[in-house]
Amino acid sequence: MAYEGQGIDISLPAAADLSTYQYRFVAIDGNGRGTLSGANGTAGIGILQNKPGTADRAMSVRIGGIGKLVFGAVAEEGAPICSGVQGCGTVAASLNDHVLAIALHGVGGSGDIQDVLLVNYWKPA
Repeated sequence: MAYEGQGIDISLPAAADLSTYQYRFVAIDGNGRGTLSGANGTAGIGILQNKPGTADRAMSVRIGGIGKLVFGAVAEEGAPICSGVQGCGTVAASLNDHVLAIALHGVGGSGDIQDVLLVNYWKPA
């Protein structure tokens, strides 16, 4: 089942060429530019919606609502999702992970693209 609804998107300059990372988690770097989110449940701000081809190109980031996400592993419907390798979604492994979304469908494996509900539970260090 597909979900429909409006999302909340923001725009910011890309730190690098992110054209091959559409629908992956992104973060903001120390210069206020968008960059690919790290692995192991690190903080992020949302999901990249477009394909900015070079540094400083505008990137659209979904920070609220429902969005598509590339997964890096199997996930069950309703699972808490955090950032994994190369910004792919993965199931949160501990209470210290920064949960960014909830899986709305079961995911069969790496490379699957599925809908998620962005929740962005902040886990301060």
